[in-house]
Amino acid sequence: MNAKVIGMNRVTLGTAGLGGTWRAVDLQQSVDTILYALDQGITHFDMAPAYMDAELVVGRALKQWKGENLFLSTKIGKRRGRADQKGLNDYKIDSIKSSLNTSLERLERDYVDLLFLHEPDQIPRELIHSVIDTLLSFKKQGRVKKLGLGGKPSKLLTPFIEQGNFDVVMDFNGYNLVEHQALKADFPFYKKHNLEIYEGSPLMMGLLGRRLETYTKHPPSWLPLKTIRQASNLQELASEYDMMLATMAHRYLLYSNNIDRMVIGPAVFSQMEATLNDIKEGPLEKGLLEKIHKIVNT
Repeated sequence: MNAKVIGMNRVTLGTAGLGGTWRAVDLQQSVDTILYALDQGITHFDMAPAYMDAELVVGRALKQWKGENLFLSTKIGKRRGRADQKGLNDYKIDSIKSSLNTSLERLERDYVDLLFLHEPDQIPRELIHSVIDTLLSFKKQGRVKKLGLGGKPSKLLTPFIEQGNFDVVMDFNGYNLVEHQALKADFPFYKKHNLEIYEGSPLMMGLLGRRLETYTKHPPSWLPLKTIRQASNLQELASEYDMMLATMAHRYLLYSNNIDRMVIGPAVFSQMEATLNDIKEGPLEKGLLEKIHKIVNT
């Protein structure tokens, strides 16, 4: 199997943007964008009730899709809402059960391949055992094939990870073209306990894409100035290779042996098309990788 095909097989389409989490979207355009992704070979889709209409648009697209072997993941723990809304976390057992029921109805499925615990670091201590027991009951019932952690887990979840209750972890902003802190801080623990690693936000919330200039002029509180400078240096390097910074970021992360899957998050068709075109370019050459690491490690 050639590298480009392998690359497409390691992509998960995150649907927060297409569902309208960040801003209002045309639902039919989102459906059409998902159908395009399916035509291009994307078979893994990640959703969440918190991603507004993500499950709805994926469900509509799948009604029109005649192919097979799709892999669907969704989440429990947060209610429907936009990214800027507060107070969406809900880990009550009745809410979790209702959430999965609603997700399966929207997708018209009897089960999902993977169910993530959304923002696991936010679970109240007193609910942890009952939440884990409920998730395991879903798996026993055959309504869920795998269980995942949708975000960096707190130390309170360590015993449950060590017991083998989870199969996947979705990291976010911990490992990408410019940020490598998760490689030493988190990945060894995940790998020790046989967790598949999904890496979300390959463009680091836009730093490695269209927001670099904005972040340079108005640095957000969560982003170190050193990281912004490194991103600017990486953009110059990408230009030397006649490449967009986002293209370099996608190709770097997707073909890294440090992760199992890259989760992309386009919000509109043009972003989807550009991202998939990046992926089809294949791995970065060795010489370029060496220059990237020199910038990031300086």
